[in-house]
Amino acid sequence: MGDSTLTLDVLIEQVRTGLETAPVLDRLTRAVDLATRVNELGENLVGFYVDEARREGVSWADIGTRLGVTRQAVQKRFIPSEGGADRPGFWDRATDGLRETVGEAREEARRRRKTYLGTEHLLLALAAREEDPATRALAACGAGPATLRAAIDGRVGIPAGDPLPDETPFTRLALTALRHSLREALRAGTESVGTGHLALGLFTLGEGMAHDVMVNLGVGYDALREAVAAQAEA
Repeated sequence: MGDSTLTLDVLIEQVRTGLETAPVLDRLTRAVDLATRVNELGENLVGFYVDEARREGVSWADIGTRLGVTRQAVQKRFIPSEGGADRPGFWDRATDGLRETVGEAREEARRRRKTYLGTEHLLLALAAREEDPATRALAACGAGPATLRAAIDGRVGIPAGDPLPDETPFTRLALTALRHSLREALRAGTESVGTGHLALGLFTLGEGMAHDVMVNLGVGYDALREAVAAQAEA
């Protein structure tokens, strides 16, 4: 099925606009930048629907067949691995606030004597940043910092003992949340990935403790996305 809005001519015109009399290498540079952007959007578009298919119970084998690759190949492509959001340049695009939040999430996991960093620790780290735009957006949706902490503490608590000294690796869901946060930034048309995108990324997992806590507190995706956008404009 064709797309009447995105054509090669449209992309060529985007490159050419404003550079009509510039050296051809300037247009080439812009073309490379645009192609990189289009490829990134395309990869995240496919990933969005792969995630949707998985939530509806479609097997990796069936997804691979539809994409023309093996089950192993599609899993390697779409299941994130340790080392960040498993996308080139993710941490280069992360805001200072997002970097700090991930660091605080590691401390939350250690303080709770966990050998992993899960979605609940990312959400707890957001709740600890009470003046952060993402935290204000969550509060506007009925999930304020104290409420979030109480909901998570009610599920996992804080065991006695000193914090674990070793670094805690991300769980699969926590890594996927980081990947989803990049996708949310792309949907919003922003170059940087911030804490608001992380909150949305945690929600769009469709599973995991952070998602379940937000849903149980009455948070909805559309309302949260609107609140995040409003905070970004404030």
